[in-house]
Amino acid sequence: MNKIVKVHLTRYVGEHPIAINTPDRVYEIAEMENAVVVNVNKQAKLEYGEGTQIEVSVGDRLSKQQAVQIANTYETTLIAISSDNNTSTEHGSLLKG
Repeated sequence: MNKIVKVHLTRYVGEHPIAINTPDRVYEIAEMENAVVVNVNKQAKLEYGEGTQIEVSVGDRLSKQQAVQIANTYETTLIAISSDNNTSTEHGSLLKG
């Protein structure tokens, strides 16, 4: 039985410490359904599935290109988290691949 893989991503934005300290890795896998790991390209310049593949799972941070690859391959949701005076604000949206 093939189950639909769903990946829930978080994007740190604005003044959030992660957005400031690691601006090239602001996407993070927050939750996955029906999968433990997914494969993404290590090098963003290559076509999907070409070149070296790396396994990513919950808690791993991704480049924008890797997040887009996941969104184009799996059912994906994206939540934006910003830090505003030590409080976090969440905004959600559904990405279509």
